[in-house]
This record gives sequence, C-alpha cells and structure tokens, in this order.
Amino acid sequence: MKIHWWAKSVTPARHFNSNFSSLMMDSEIEIDAANKRSFSERLSQAITRLWNRTINIGITNQTSDFDKKRTRLINGISSWVVLIYFGYVIVFANIPQAKFVFYECIVGFVTAFIPLIFNYNHKHNLACHFFIAFNLLFYFFESVAEGGRDGVEYIFVPLCVTSMLFFNSRRVIFTYFAVVCIFFFSAKISHSLMSPIFTWEGQKSQVSANWATMFVILFMIIFYFKSENERQEKLLERKNVSLSNEKQKSDNLLMNILPYETAEELKLTGAAKSRSFNMVTVMFTDFRNFTVAAEAVHPEKLVNEIHSYFSMFDHVMSKYNIEKIKTIGDSYMCAGGLPEENATNPVDVVMAALEIQEFMLQKKKEKEKANELFFECRLGIHTGPVIAGIVGTKKFAYDIWGDTVNVASRMESGGQVGKVNISGSTYKLVKDYFRCSYRGKIAAKNKGEVDMYFVEGPIEPVLTT
Repeated sequence: MKIHWWAKSVTPARHFNSNFSSLMMDSEIEIDAANKRSFSERLSQAITRLWNRTINIGITNQTSDFDKKRTRLINGISSWVVLIYFGYVIVFANIPQAKFVFYECIVGFVTAFIPLIFNYNHKHNLACHFFIAFNLLFYFFESVAEGGRDGVEYIFVPLCVTSMLFFNSRRVIFTYFAVVCIFFFSAKISHSLMSPIFTWEGQKSQVSANWATMFVILFMIIFYFKSENERQEKLLERKNVSLSNEKQKSDNLLMNILPYETAEELKLTGAAKSRSFNMVTVMFTDFRNFTVAAEAVHPEKLVNEIHSYFSMFDHVMSKYNIEKIKTIGDSYMCAGGLPEENATNPVDVVMAALEIQEFMLQKKKEKEKANELFFECRLGIHTGPVIAGIVGTKKFAYDIWGDTVNVASRMESGGQVGKVNISGSTYKLVKDYFRCSYRGKIAAKNKGEVDMYFVEGPIEPVLTT
C-alpha cells in the first residue's frame, strides 16, 4: 500500500514537471520568434527610413513637383552607384594587375556623391547635368581605354532615358540623346581603330559587373516610375477624399440655405428659375418689446437668446415640413406648400404655430421663475399664391414674393401676444380641423379691414362607441 501510495503521489508531480517544462520551452520559443520578428521588422523599418531620407535629400516644401521627382530618381541611382563602386574598390584593391580599374572605381565612388551634394544645396538642375555629363565622359574614357572588352559602353543606353526624366525642355532632351548616341558609336568605332590602353587577364570579368550596373540603373528608373505612381495615387486618393469631404460640407451648407430642389438646380445649371405656387401658407412671428430689450441687454446675450428661440422654431418647421424663408432681427418668416406643393400646408402651418406659442408660454414661465429675460410672440398666418425663387448672383437667398406675403405680415402685426392670428382665407381651409374664434374685420395697414380669426386649438376627435 505504501509503495502504491508513493507511486500515485510521485507520478502526477513528474507529469506536472514535464508539462511545466514543455510549456516553458514553448514560451521561450514563442518569445524568441517574437524577438526575431520584431528585430526583422525594426531592421526593415530602419532601412526604409534610411532609404526615404536618402532619396529625399534636398527636397523641401518649396521644391516643385518636377524637381521632387527627378531629385528622388537621381538620389536613388547615385546611392546605388556609390554602393556598387564601394564593392568594386574592395575587390580590385586586392588585384595588383587591376590598379587602373581600382583608381577608376575610386573616381566613380567619389564623384557619385556629387549629385547628392548638389541636391542637398537645392541645385537640382546642376545635379542632373553633372550626372549625365560625368557618366558620359567617364564611361566613354573607360570603354576606349579598355578596348570595349568590359562592355561598359552599354551603360549609355539607360543614360538616354534619364535625360528624358531629368529635363522638361525638348531641346535639352534631344541634345543629350544625340550626344549619348555619338559617344556610344564613337566608343564602338574606337575599339576597331585603336589598341586598348589598359588590359589585364581578368578584364572580361568586368563585363558582368558593368552589366549589373546598367541593370541597376534600369531597375531604378522602373522603380522610380512605380514609386512615383504609387505616391501620386496615394496623393490623389487623399485629395479625392478631401475634395469629397469639402463637397459634402459645401452641399450641406447649400442645402441649409436653399431648398433641396433649388440647390440641385443651381448646382446643375448655375441658376434657379422662379416658380409660381397657387396655395402657400405664410407665417410671420415677432417678439413683443424686442427693441426695449435690445437696449437694456448686452448684445451677445441678446443674440444667444434669439438663437435659442429660433433654433426651436427651426425644429418645429422640420417637424411639419415647413420651409424657413428668413429671419430679420426678431422676425421669423416661413411658408408651407413649397418648394413641393401639397394640400396640407394650411393645417401644417397652424399646427406649427400652436406648438410655437405653447413653447413661448412654457419658456416665459421658466424665465419668470429665474427672473431672467423672456419674450412673448405675436404670430400671423395667411394662405394664397406666391412667387418663389432666388435673385441676384451673390449670397443666394431663397425668398417669396406676392400679396400673400404682405397680408401674412399684416396678420402678425394685427395679432395678439400668445395667440395664433389667421386670415379669412386660411380659416376656410382649416375650420374643419381647428376651433377658431372670429375677431371681426380688423384694420390692416394698406389693406383696409380684413377678416381675422384666433385659432383656439385643434378640434377633438369625436369618440364613437
């Protein structure tokens, strides 16, 4: 029994130790892998940052787009040429028979820095001219001196392309193209007319190195096009997003100023035609004693108060699909039945008017308790035909004209605080929906005596059993 108990007690411990060791080993492997990944990522990011800094040497916010493109290209090619010649210097330094090539490589290594220096000092045009001119002379001399055994004259091929990328002037491009062709054929002809100045046994091994240089230059040109295309695509994408956002902002602003149909017509044609509407219900509101309050209250506080009231009015207009026309001081003007005609606009406007007066009454009670400034509202409504549209060429504003507007204004001025005053024409259209009290014929400025009604409230629906 003791042995059995001992075996049972030890076995789980050994099993636990084995699992724990396995888990620790797995964790260490995962940590090592994470470290390796993070190191490779850090190395890749460091190389990318170094490369971007190198190709952008001499580029500032003031640098033109064309100079940015050719500067990145020449910086990239020069950087690779520096690395290639550095490798050549190391290789040929250990070959006594190739001292001539060794010195050539030193010259190439040193002079490859010069375009970078010119670009650093913002002399981009000079850097391009130096790059092409030096490479023409350098490789022509090398080809003639070595009798063409190293194939170095084929580097002139990508040089024809670089001139097209470095300059905008067609005269300069064609001049360099002609010069490159002359140098190439002159080098080829010299191989048959004169003996090489310098030869050595391993000279043919230079062919692969020179071809590698040519392919690097070609690769950099293609890489340049690809990188610039990607750069331009990203820039274009950002600009498109920015333009889309700005367009959305301008559209929202336009829709906030003009009705949708009018705004769309204005965007499409640059103008919006006026339209006639046979039945539009116009409402005016006005605050009592506003002039007295304006003299006693700080202007900023007064504007904030007006803003809070008119913001609520705007909310009510949206609720009943009524078009806000404009505000003039403490006067608020709106109209139902446009820009889309409908048959319910008299009822909609009266409902909105009742809700506004209810809001004004509630606001008055709150302000009186707090001993703060409050306003009371007169309100008038009239229904009839109008002309609607925009006029002028600057600061577009949607407006309405006609005698209906004048009568609605008289309904407001002839009304009473806290009441909804409507004309006889509006009454005929809403009498089945609202309880109204006839005020009689009331004198209205320039209109004589006109029928006016106070709207007491909506007619309660009759409940049937």
